[in-house]
Amino acid sequence: MTDNELLVKDLTAKDEQKAFAAAQSLINNKNTEAFQILADKSEFLFDFVKNNVNKRLQKAINEKNFRNLFGFLKIYAPDFEDTIVGAFASYANEDLTDEMLELLENGTESEKTYSAKYFSYIPDTISADLLTDYALNNDNEALAFNAAKALGSMQIDSAYNKAVELLDSDDDFTVLKAVKFLVAYENKDAVDALFKAMEKSSMSENIAGEIPYLESLLTLVQTKKEPALMCLENILSGLGEILPLNQVFNFELYDILAFLISDNQKNKNPQTAVVLLSALAKFDTLANNEEYTFDEDKSTKQEVQEIYNLLKSQQEYFWNAQKRLAVQELQSAPLRVSSALQMICEFKIKDAEEEVKKLLDSDNEIIVCEAAAALKQLDALVGIDKAEILSKIKDENKKAIIESLFN
Repeated sequence: MTDNELLVKDLTAKDEQKAFAAAQSLINNKNTEAFQILADKSEFLFDFVKNNVNKRLQKAINEKNFRNLFGFLKIYAPDFEDTIVGAFASYANEDLTDEMLELLENGTESEKTYSAKYFSYIPDTISADLLTDYALNNDNEALAFNAAKALGSMQIDSAYNKAVELLDSDDDFTVLKAVKFLVAYENKDAVDALFKAMEKSSMSENIAGEIPYLESLLTLVQTKKEPALMCLENILSGLGEILPLNQVFNFELYDILAFLISDNQKNKNPQTAVVLLSALAKFDTLANNEEYTFDEDKSTKQEVQEIYNLLKSQQEYFWNAQKRLAVQELQSAPLRVSSALQMICEFKIKDAEEEVKKLLDSDNEIIVCEAAAALKQLDALVGIDKAEILSKIKDENKKAIIESLFN
């Protein structure tokens, strides 16, 4: 083990005296090699260890040595970013801000990322044009996020309005970049625009996974129920596949589902019923399939199990009531109908057959195809006139789907 590796080992150890001495050595000697080792090791450290390291570094930084931190700016370490930038902000003056502006314009990608974060601590509109460019036209997510956050702290309306306009782009990746900008900008007025972007995007799960970082999903299901429930359903759909499983904490899923269970015992909302059934199906899969949880930490596994236990602890009469309510959801808007059909198939809700058959008369070809597919899964296609259905379908691919269902 090298001297620098030993230094990082001491810095992350329990012995507070040794650890603080290591933090002082790291800062006072501007030891970039040791900092690189720490940065590389960071993703394997527990959060409480990283918190301890940050506290030790903060304690070691002072007015005499804080400029040594410039040596670390070429090494981007998000777990220690706030400690480094916070120290610069503590000793900020006009000259230091000019230096950070120079790095923002001409530094490395890492230096630009730290500098962008600096301007969220020390808002200076002289940096606004550069930050807007980085926030909306850069593929480095950390730099784009920090730039958007800085613009939000300055309340640069022109950048905010540009991002809102980009939500109407035909390119899903451009839309997702705009979504991430608006979340980092932290103006909650954007929530409704984000919901609309989510509804029409083919990356709806990705967009839904960003929205709770702007405003608590628990608050949203209480204040903007219909779009918030659609958001929650998209999150459930993407969880463990598109969205990391450990985000169950960030999304407050246990609290949200507990609220919805209690709420639907009284208010009997069909959309809520579909979301609860979606949650039951999803957490049944997550809790009983190690493929999803194998690489997760202990706390994530426990939270997944707790949520599953919460759902499974509801009485059979409760879930039967949700299934009956889900059938009523077939009379709602197309996106919600699609979700209801998925749950009707998932739980083989035979009582839904007649309502599903009515959907075959819909003017929406997607709904007609989904309804026919649902009837197939419910073993209820017998007696359905295939020719009549095909006469309503213009899209050749959808016609092929219908044909296959009757074979």
